[in-house]
Amino acid sequence: MTWLGPKSDGTLRAVSEPKPNEAPVHERTWQRCIPSDLSRLSLPSRLFLAVMLVLFVAFALLRAAPINTKLSENNVHVRGDLDRNVARIYRLATNQADKPFFEVRNHALFFDRNPGLFMFSAELMVRAGARSPYPMQMVSIAMWVAGLIFLYLWLLRLFESEVAAAAGLGLTLSTPFVLYSSVSIHHEPWCFLFFNIAAYAFARYCEAPEASQRRWLVGSCAAYFVLCLNYWFYYLGAFFLLVAFMVRWQRLSLRTVLIVGAVPVAGALATFVQVVYALGGVSEALFKLSEIAAARTLDMRVEGTTWYPDKTFVTKAHLQRYPSIVMERIEQLSGYSAWALFALLAIGLALAGRQAWPRYRWVPLAVLGGLSWNLVMIQHTVIHKFAAMYGFFMWSIIAGLFALELHRAFRPERARVAMIALTIPFALDAASHVYTRHFMRYANAIATNVPADMAEKAAKAKAKAVAKKPKKKS
Repeated sequence: MTWLGPKSDGTLRAVSEPKPNEAPVHERTWQRCIPSDLSRLSLPSRLFLAVMLVLFVAFALLRAAPINTKLSENNVHVRGDLDRNVARIYRLATNQADKPFFEVRNHALFFDRNPGLFMFSAELMVRAGARSPYPMQMVSIAMWVAGLIFLYLWLLRLFESEVAAAAGLGLTLSTPFVLYSSVSIHHEPWCFLFFNIAAYAFARYCEAPEASQRRWLVGSCAAYFVLCLNYWFYYLGAFFLLVAFMVRWQRLSLRTVLIVGAVPVAGALATFVQVVYALGGVSEALFKLSEIAAARTLDMRVEGTTWYPDKTFVTKAHLQRYPSIVMERIEQLSGYSAWALFALLAIGLALAGRQAWPRYRWVPLAVLGGLSWNLVMIQHTVIHKFAAMYGFFMWSIIAGLFALELHRAFRPERARVAMIALTIPFALDAASHVYTRHFMRYANAIATNVPADMAEKAAKAKAKAVAKKPKKKS
């Protein structure tokens, strides 16, 4: 489907609905499709997209400065854990690059058990001359920006509404997940980019006429495969979202489901082959992968394991309150109460009324995809506070659905412009725990060459000394 402009209710006019005396615009090549998507946006949407991306890049560049990267406050899971996601990755890549290339047997693996194409990229950059993580962080920021654009574009096609796309992107850009991971050189930028490319290409496949379907399906599967080579986290989530797209566009077929389902299988097989090569045998690879699978799901241990053989992390108390743990994880990485997110979903469906099921029968599959990691990887969810970030697309969809149905209740054309414009301050206000709090701290640290935490300690000590100083008698 190609749109030619917004209709009065905020949704987008399709090719099948051309303006009078106007020929429909047809897509021609891969090279033109994304620029043409952006060129068809209304002025408020272009301004929104530009402002949000500029703010994101400015924040990420400040955060990437070495004086801010090394802050101890950023070395916790919910703050992007830069010691884990930047310093450790650079250190491991440097260790790999110090060896002859063909002597290294685990180029694209992380700890010899996880798919890690991002590790291979980091190693190649070190071999090419990178002497700090900073060049890698610049690449990561560029990947985030591209991923955010693709996220906006597939939301635009999914809802056929600029309002919904703006709300989904605005919420995503306000989350601690995106903002605190903005300079990570771990899997996050890679997975975010290729997840959204896969979703965008598959949306185009679902809309496309038969003559051009194959290229979009191939493109989506290729992006999905690269996604699978960058960690296990999105294997299920991406699958359920793409099946949801099939339902949304009434393109559900066993053949397509099997094609899409074959991609994570191929990704797992490619990883297995690498582990076999790295460890020197099939039995060793099977043991390594079964060891971590048993641990990450139900906190079990296989016989002969060396991974915490005498310690477990999941107790009966954890299992009893597991739904609450999942909701806490969502709140920690989205920045919003899980109850608030699902309340927005419920209100949006209520506003849709009798049209809720015809319009949104695909939504349960998308929600299942957003929660899939937490439903399967129980131990990982219990011990890692960042374990809900793999459902970011569910948060975006909920925000888009709510905004679209709220806008439909308003109807007038001016409501569309107003809602897109209001999304900017709303997103900034929602992100105040990140943007407002840290923007000036990071900028001031760069200007004064004094780390933010040290400057704050000095200010507190000075204030305390002033308070203790006896007042002069008049």
